[in-house]
Amino acid sequence: MSALHVVLTIYLNLQSDLYALKGELSGDLRISVVNTVQYVIPYLLKGFLALFPAVNINVNVVNRATALERLNKNTDDLVVMAMVPNERPLTAIPFLDNELIPVLPADFKLTKKGTMTPQQFLDQPLLLRESGSGSRLALEQHCQQHRLTMNPSMELGSNDVIKHSVISGLGVAVLPRLSVLSELKLGLVKTIVLKGFPLRRSWCIVYPQAKNLTPVAQAFLDYVQHHLEQINEHFTNLK
Repeated sequence: MSALHVVLTIYLNLQSDLYALKGELSGDLRISVVNTVQYVIPYLLKGFLALFPAVNINVNVVNRATALERLNKNTDDLVVMAMVPNERPLTAIPFLDNELIPVLPADFKLTKKGTMTPQQFLDQPLLLRESGSGSRLALEQHCQQHRLTMNPSMELGSNDVIKHSVISGLGVAVLPRLSVLSELKLGLVKTIVLKGFPLRRSWCIVYPQAKNLTPVAQAFLDYVQHHLEQINEHFTNLK
Protein backbone atom coordinates (compact mmCIF):
# COMPACT_ATOMS: atom_id res chain seq x y z
CA MET A 1 0.00 0.00 0.00
CA SER A 2 1.47 3.37 -1.04
CA ALA A 3 1.97 6.27 1.36
CA LEU A 4 -0.56 8.27 -0.66
CA HIS A 5 -3.14 5.51 -0.28
CA VAL A 6 -2.55 5.41 3.50
CA VAL A 7 -2.97 9.18 3.81
CA LEU A 8 -6.13 9.10 1.68
CA THR A 9 -7.60 6.28 3.79
CA ILE A 10 -6.86 8.19 7.01
CA TYR A 11 -8.44 11.32 5.55
CA LEU A 12 -11.60 9.48 4.49
CA ASN A 13 -11.93 7.83 7.91
CA LEU A 14 -11.52 11.20 9.66
CA GLN A 15 -14.14 12.68 7.35
CA SER A 16 -16.56 9.89 8.24
CA ASP A 17 -15.83 10.41 11.95
CA LEU A 18 -16.68 14.10 11.62
CA TYR A 19 -19.97 13.30 9.89
CA ALA A 20 -20.80 10.79 12.62
CA LEU A 21 -20.09 13.38 15.33
CA LYS A 22 -22.46 15.82 13.63
CA GLY A 23 -25.20 13.22 13.50
CA GLU A 24 -24.63 12.63 9.80
CA LEU A 25 -22.87 9.86 7.98
CA SER A 26 -21.11 9.80 4.64
CA GLY A 27 -18.63 7.54 2.93
CA ASP A 28 -18.40 4.17 1.23
CA LEU A 29 -19.63 0.77 2.40
CA ARG A 30 -18.09 -2.18 0.58
CA ILE A 31 -19.93 -5.45 1.20
CA SER A 32 -19.39 -8.87 -0.33
CA VAL A 33 -22.35 -11.24 -0.04
CA VAL A 34 -22.60 -14.90 -0.94
CA ASN A 35 -25.04 -15.88 -3.66
CA THR A 36 -27.91 -16.74 -1.33
CA VAL A 37 -27.80 -13.35 0.41
CA GLN A 38 -28.74 -11.48 -2.77
CA TYR A 39 -32.39 -12.14 -1.81
CA VAL A 40 -31.90 -10.47 1.57
CA ILE A 41 -29.38 -7.64 1.29
CA PRO A 42 -31.63 -5.16 -0.61
CA TYR A 43 -34.11 -5.12 2.29
CA LEU A 44 -31.34 -4.38 4.79
CA LEU A 45 -29.88 -1.62 2.63
CA LYS A 46 -33.25 0.08 2.06
CA GLY A 47 -33.79 0.85 5.74
CA PHE A 48 -30.15 1.78 6.31
CA LEU A 49 -30.07 4.21 3.37
CA ALA A 50 -33.30 5.80 4.54
CA LEU A 51 -31.37 6.85 7.66
CA PHE A 52 -28.06 7.60 5.94
CA PRO A 53 -28.76 8.62 2.33
CA ALA A 54 -25.27 10.05 1.78
CA VAL A 55 -23.61 6.63 2.12
CA ASN A 56 -22.34 5.04 -1.09
CA ILE A 57 -22.97 1.28 -1.25
CA ASN A 58 -20.97 -1.25 -3.27
CA VAL A 59 -22.25 -4.85 -3.12
CA ASN A 60 -20.26 -7.69 -4.63
CA VAL A 61 -22.04 -11.08 -5.06
CA VAL A 62 -19.63 -14.03 -4.78
CA ASN A 63 -19.57 -17.71 -3.83
CA ARG A 64 -18.44 -18.87 -0.41
CA ALA A 65 -14.87 -19.69 -1.49
CA THR A 66 -14.39 -16.18 -2.87
CA ALA A 67 -15.99 -14.65 0.23
CA LEU A 68 -13.44 -16.44 2.43
CA GLU A 69 -10.62 -15.31 0.16
CA ARG A 70 -11.79 -11.71 0.38
CA LEU A 71 -11.98 -12.02 4.18
CA ASN A 72 -8.39 -13.26 4.24
CA LYS A 73 -7.28 -10.28 2.15
CA ASN A 74 -9.45 -7.85 4.13
CA THR A 75 -10.86 -6.59 0.82
CA ASP A 76 -14.28 -5.48 2.07
CA ASP A 77 -15.72 -3.59 5.00
CA LEU A 78 -18.08 -6.49 5.73
CA VAL A 79 -18.94 -9.91 4.32
CA VAL A 80 -22.38 -11.51 4.63
CA MET A 81 -22.47 -15.31 4.51
CA ALA A 82 -23.56 -18.49 6.24
CA MET A 83 -21.35 -21.45 7.19
CA VAL A 84 -18.71 -19.27 8.87
CA PRO A 85 -15.54 -21.29 9.55
CA ASN A 86 -14.66 -21.73 13.22
CA GLU A 87 -10.93 -22.09 12.70
CA ARG A 88 -10.42 -18.50 11.53
CA PRO A 89 -10.25 -15.39 13.79
CA LEU A 90 -13.52 -13.91 12.56
CA THR A 91 -16.33 -11.98 14.21
CA ALA A 92 -19.71 -13.29 13.02
CA ILE A 93 -23.01 -11.60 13.88
CA PRO A 94 -26.02 -13.83 13.00
CA PHE A 95 -29.15 -11.97 11.93
CA LEU A 96 -31.46 -14.28 9.94
CA ASP A 97 -32.13 -17.99 9.43
CA ASN A 98 -31.37 -19.43 6.01
CA GLU A 99 -33.77 -22.33 5.43
CA LEU A 100 -32.71 -24.81 2.75
CA ILE A 101 -35.67 -26.81 1.43
CA PRO A 102 -36.15 -29.67 -1.06
CA VAL A 103 -37.45 -28.36 -4.40
CA LEU A 104 -38.97 -30.44 -7.20
CA PRO A 105 -40.50 -29.72 -10.63
CA ALA A 106 -44.20 -28.91 -10.46
CA ASP A 107 -45.11 -32.05 -12.44
CA PHE A 108 -42.95 -34.41 -10.40
CA LYS A 109 -44.92 -37.58 -9.66
CA LEU A 110 -44.73 -38.80 -6.09
CA THR A 111 -45.64 -42.31 -4.95
CA LYS A 112 -49.26 -43.15 -4.24
CA LYS A 113 -48.63 -42.34 -0.59
CA GLY A 114 -47.41 -38.90 -1.60
CA THR A 115 -44.28 -39.27 0.50
CA MET A 116 -40.59 -39.71 -0.03
CA THR A 117 -37.59 -40.61 2.11
CA PRO A 118 -34.57 -38.30 2.11
CA GLN A 119 -32.55 -40.94 0.27
CA GLN A 120 -35.25 -41.35 -2.39
CA PHE A 121 -35.14 -37.60 -2.93
CA LEU A 122 -31.35 -37.58 -3.22
CA ASP A 123 -31.50 -40.48 -5.69
CA GLN A 124 -33.38 -38.27 -8.16
CA PRO A 125 -31.33 -36.29 -10.74
CA LEU A 126 -29.74 -33.93 -8.23
CA LEU A 127 -28.73 -30.39 -9.19
CA LEU A 128 -25.99 -28.91 -7.02
CA ARG A 129 -23.96 -25.75 -6.70
CA GLU A 130 -20.25 -25.90 -7.37
CA SER A 131 -17.77 -27.16 -4.77
CA GLY A 132 -17.10 -24.44 -2.22
CA SER A 133 -20.69 -23.18 -2.18
CA GLY A 134 -22.20 -22.77 1.28
CA SER A 135 -25.52 -24.40 0.37
CA ARG A 136 -23.71 -27.40 -1.09
CA LEU A 137 -21.52 -27.66 2.01
CA ALA A 138 -24.61 -27.59 4.25
CA LEU A 139 -26.17 -30.46 2.28
CA GLU A 140 -22.91 -32.44 2.29
CA GLN A 141 -22.61 -32.07 6.07
CA HIS A 142 -26.24 -33.14 6.52
CA CYS A 143 -25.67 -36.24 4.38
CA GLN A 144 -22.53 -37.17 6.31
CA GLN A 145 -24.31 -36.78 9.65
CA HIS A 146 -27.30 -38.91 8.57
CA ARG A 147 -25.43 -41.45 6.43
CA LEU A 148 -27.11 -40.37 3.22
CA THR A 149 -25.49 -40.57 -0.19
CA MET A 150 -25.83 -38.17 -3.07
CA ASN A 151 -24.76 -38.41 -6.68
CA PRO A 152 -25.17 -35.04 -8.39
CA SER A 153 -26.29 -35.19 -11.99
CA MET A 154 -25.23 -31.61 -12.71
CA GLU A 155 -23.25 -28.78 -11.11
CA LEU A 156 -24.45 -25.24 -11.74
CA GLY A 157 -22.93 -21.91 -10.79
CA SER A 158 -25.83 -20.08 -9.16
CA ASN A 159 -29.07 -20.71 -7.31
CA ASP A 160 -31.05 -18.94 -10.02
CA VAL A 161 -29.71 -21.30 -12.70
CA ILE A 162 -30.54 -24.28 -10.48
CA LYS A 163 -34.04 -22.91 -9.83
CA HIS A 164 -34.79 -22.55 -13.52
CA SER A 165 -33.30 -25.98 -14.17
CA VAL A 166 -35.75 -27.46 -11.66
CA ILE A 167 -38.61 -25.56 -13.32
CA SER A 168 -37.58 -27.02 -16.70
CA GLY A 169 -37.63 -30.54 -15.24
CA LEU A 170 -33.90 -31.28 -15.26
CA GLY A 171 -33.91 -32.50 -11.67
CA VAL A 172 -34.42 -31.71 -8.00
CA ALA A 173 -32.43 -29.47 -5.68
CA VAL A 174 -32.03 -28.15 -2.16
CA LEU A 175 -32.39 -24.36 -2.31
CA PRO A 176 -32.89 -21.43 0.07
CA ARG A 177 -36.59 -21.00 0.70
CA LEU A 178 -36.35 -17.27 0.02
CA SER A 179 -34.99 -17.95 -3.46
CA VAL A 180 -38.11 -19.87 -4.56
CA LEU A 181 -40.96 -18.10 -2.74
CA SER A 182 -42.48 -16.66 -5.91
CA GLU A 183 -42.09 -19.92 -7.84
CA LEU A 184 -43.77 -21.89 -5.03
CA LYS A 185 -46.71 -19.46 -4.95
CA LEU A 186 -47.07 -19.60 -8.74
CA GLY A 187 -46.89 -23.40 -8.77
CA LEU A 188 -43.77 -23.48 -10.96
CA VAL A 189 -42.00 -25.72 -8.43
CA LYS A 190 -43.08 -27.59 -5.32
CA THR A 191 -41.58 -28.73 -2.07
CA ILE A 192 -42.27 -31.78 0.09
CA VAL A 193 -41.94 -32.77 3.72
CA LEU A 194 -38.66 -34.64 4.22
CA LYS A 195 -37.27 -35.88 7.50
CA GLY A 196 -34.42 -33.63 8.60
CA PHE A 197 -35.46 -30.71 6.38
CA PRO A 198 -35.38 -27.79 6.14
CA LEU A 199 -31.69 -27.40 6.83
CA ARG A 200 -31.24 -24.31 8.97
CA ARG A 201 -28.16 -22.14 8.92
CA SER A 202 -27.77 -18.51 9.99
CA TRP A 203 -26.75 -15.70 7.70
CA CYS A 204 -24.07 -13.67 9.45
CA ILE A 205 -22.30 -10.37 9.04
CA VAL A 206 -18.62 -11.28 9.19
CA TYR A 207 -15.31 -9.44 9.48
CA PRO A 208 -11.80 -10.23 10.80
CA GLN A 209 -11.57 -9.93 14.58
CA ALA A 210 -8.60 -7.56 14.35
CA LYS A 211 -10.40 -5.21 11.94
CA ASN A 212 -11.24 -1.66 12.98
CA LEU A 213 -14.59 -0.96 11.36
CA THR A 214 -15.14 2.36 9.62
CA PRO A 215 -17.95 4.53 11.05
CA VAL A 216 -20.11 3.58 8.05
CA ALA A 217 -19.54 -0.16 8.52
CA GLN A 218 -20.18 0.13 12.27
CA ALA A 219 -23.37 2.09 11.60
CA PHE A 220 -24.62 -0.63 9.23
CA LEU A 221 -23.81 -3.34 11.77
CA ASP A 222 -25.59 -1.36 14.51
CA TYR A 223 -28.60 -0.85 12.24
CA VAL A 224 -28.97 -4.58 11.57
CA GLN A 225 -28.54 -5.50 15.24
CA HIS A 226 -31.07 -2.88 16.37
CA HIS A 227 -33.63 -4.08 13.82
CA LEU A 228 -33.30 -7.84 14.20
CA GLU A 229 -36.94 -8.31 15.21
CA GLN A 230 -38.28 -6.30 12.26
CA ILE A 231 -35.94 -8.04 9.80
CA ASN A 232 -36.97 -11.51 10.94
CA GLU A 233 -40.66 -10.54 11.01
CA HIS A 234 -40.43 -9.21 7.44
CA PHE A 235 -38.99 -12.42 6.04
CA THR A 236 -41.29 -14.62 8.13
CA ASN A 237 -44.27 -12.85 6.59
CA LEU A 238 -42.96 -13.59 3.10
CA LYS A 239 -43.23 -17.37 3.60
